[in-house]
Amino acid sequence: MRVVGARHDPNAKAETKLARVRMARGVTQDELAEAIGISVPTYRRLELNTLPNPGLRYLINAALALGVELDEVLDDEWLAWKTFDANRPGPPAPDEFWRRPHGPGKDELAALLRRQSER
Repeated sequence: MRVVGARHDPNAKAETKLARVRMARGVTQDELAEAIGISVPTYRRLELNTLPNPGLRYLINAALALGVELDEVLDDEWLAWKTFDANRPGPPAPDEFWRRPHGPGKDELAALLRRQSER
């Protein structure tokens, strides 16, 4: 028989949006780690923001398990540009990087995806 920890520890401090949402849903770290398919230590590092480059699938699975949109579990730090190469310290300028000035709009993209799936 599996023993599940307390659903809410009044002394627990939520370090990240993910932790706040999890606690608001009354789910333990162990339960969420198991639900999203990662180890408890990995989940704790994710929640404490000590996992330097979390897998997107971890975050998507957490959002799905908690029934929230992905941006509700992403901290601002995760939405900022991350430098992996000192020679490229910031994001590329769109006018230098993009091959076209603008991508397809939302409707155009949906039509394009629909056409491709019909093939």
